[in-house]
Amino acid sequence: MRFIGVTCMKRALALTLVVIVILFATPTPVLSKSEIKLKAQPIAWDAVNLTWTPLSNVKAYEVYRSTNPRDVYSSPNLIFVVNWSNYTKYKENWNYLPGEIVEYQGYLWKAKKVTSQPPQEGDYWEKLGPITPTNTAVDYFNVTGNTTYYYIVVPVFKDGKDGKRGTPSNVIKVTTPPQPYRIVVYYISWGIYARAFSPYDVPFENVTHVNYAFLKLLENGTVTWADPWADPMNLEAFKELKSRYPAVKFLISVGGWTLSKYFSPVAADPKKRQEFIKSAIAIIRKYNLDGIDIDWEYPGGGGMEGNYVSPDDPRNFIVLLKEFRKALDDVGREDHKHYLLTVAAPANLEIASRIDWKEASKYLDFINVMTYDYIGPWSPVTGHNAPLYRNPNGPDYGSVDQTIKWYIEHVPDRTKIVLGIPFYARSFANVPPKNHGLFQPYKGTPAGTWGSAAETHGIMDYWDVADKAKTGEYEYFWDNYSKVPWLYSESKRIFITFDDPRSILIKTQYMLNQSLGGVMIWEITADRKPGTSSHPLLAAVLEGLQEKPPVWIPDKYVLGSNVPSNITIPKPETVPTKRGGVCGPAAILIVALFVLLKRNS
Repeated sequence: MRFIGVTCMKRALALTLVVIVILFATPTPVLSKSEIKLKAQPIAWDAVNLTWTPLSNVKAYEVYRSTNPRDVYSSPNLIFVVNWSNYTKYKENWNYLPGEIVEYQGYLWKAKKVTSQPPQEGDYWEKLGPITPTNTAVDYFNVTGNTTYYYIVVPVFKDGKDGKRGTPSNVIKVTTPPQPYRIVVYYISWGIYARAFSPYDVPFENVTHVNYAFLKLLENGTVTWADPWADPMNLEAFKELKSRYPAVKFLISVGGWTLSKYFSPVAADPKKRQEFIKSAIAIIRKYNLDGIDIDWEYPGGGGMEGNYVSPDDPRNFIVLLKEFRKALDDVGREDHKHYLLTVAAPANLEIASRIDWKEASKYLDFINVMTYDYIGPWSPVTGHNAPLYRNPNGPDYGSVDQTIKWYIEHVPDRTKIVLGIPFYARSFANVPPKNHGLFQPYKGTPAGTWGSAAETHGIMDYWDVADKAKTGEYEYFWDNYSKVPWLYSESKRIFITFDDPRSILIKTQYMLNQSLGGVMIWEITADRKPGTSSHPLLAAVLEGLQEKPPVWIPDKYVLGSNVPSNITIPKPETVPTKRGGVCGPAAILIVALFVLLKRNS
């Protein structure tokens, strides 16, 4: 009898166990029907814009992403939580410009004047109203090109202590376009003056990255304005343009030829390095930018007279990059985006060889190689500013090909190498007519486009050179060895070396043949004649990239709304468990039943 009783009990317990498992393994129902309609569209190869139907009584929206359509709504796939509005939270001791909107104590506030005071109704702030949840977000977090993703959005209501999750939205499928070749352009801060070239004049539809040149590095490591009037105004414009063109990456460039004085002592001092990093990141976040370009000219010397130099510069350069990369990654996790770290690298191989580029490239997204200035007013004879190949009939000042081949040997990933192209010309005065002025002695330089010879050292914008070529006073020549042109005026005895659409088309094709990551342009204002909108040299770059998709992304991907900054990355303990499976009370009951069955047997 005991044997039969135990057997019956075991069967009954087993049946009970099956029923419990079935009940608890079924996903917990929430609302019977989803009221959220989710839409998604790629706005870049690495960014997806999401919009959805807003609901009332919602305190947040959870966004889930997966490459597996059957496993979207699960804990590991919760990529971020959209909390409230599109506006950033007020920061203490931060200067706000008129018109800037911030979140503070549950309300939106608009600055009336320049102020750092906490928002309150009065002369400095206007109270706009209570904060409400937004129904849009941009996913920048580790999105890759040519990849299919699946998204859902889940509302979290205000009811209850921790909030109650509503029914998930529809699953939306998105395929990102392939990654384009980089078209990196430098925009000079002083372009707004004589050149009348504002940030709004940059042809954003035809570039991938804009580097704002330059901000200044102080002796204590602080990054600050080089032009206290133009810099904040220009960056405020770029902040607004970023919302229009979220696919374009905007970076601050620190240093340059005239502002590299303090890199050496800053890089050598741990506290100053941290101040450098902290102050740069603060500017990047304030203006919703995408990273920093470090233009140290140059570690170990060779830059402007008066710069601080140390034999430890190359090693400290690597330390600086390593610490910068870590800090950018840390704030990137907070801001749900990847911040870029790039450098401007020398064409002079004697200077370049001081750096361990294999190590440096570990921390860099890409390297802008300044493949120009092979000759200048320091050279004994005339020559080409940026020869693709060396002309054997002239002195060996180096060439683009020599420089790029060297970097390919020292940078493991050649797609991180970006080929520099000058949109400016160099000129020389009192040049004899032999060989049409090429490889000839000279005396001084003529006036440049934007000033006297003493001010400009003979540097001219491309559009100015193109106009000179039309006057009949200059003759056009082509160096079939170096694949670049020059102009010479026998009457004026002036020699001008430059790049034109023909040479740039060849250089772009060279970049493709070498499997590099793109081209860099110094600088975009020199390609446009004031009062016009034509960019003939940039057009040559685009022509060279044709039939090599993807050049860029269609205009339909331009986003007209603000890019939200109102997201948080969930901590593991706050992430909802995957729906389905056996856990919680079910797991406890199963363990208890297992122990009971084991004891009876």
